[in-house]
Amino acid sequence: MLRRPPTTVELKLDDIREYEYKRQQMGKDQEKQSKNFGDTPPPWSGGPKSKEEIYSRIGYAPEKPVQIRTNLL
Repeated sequence: MLRRPPTTVELKLDDIREYEYKRQQMGKDQEKQSKNFGDTPPPWSGGPKSKEEIYSRIGYAPEKPVQIRTNLL
């Protein structure tokens, strides 16, 4: 295996400015989301769903069980 010197990473003033700008933008976005969070209820608060509703949503059509009548007498 070849040994080589470590790669140097230079941090420039432009990089620091860009980092600070992105950090501020993310902070603003989080504030907007936290303010909007109280306005609407979460989508999962609809309560329990019926089996038929779940089956129709996923496209599942269960077959009804076949009843066989047998006369034992």
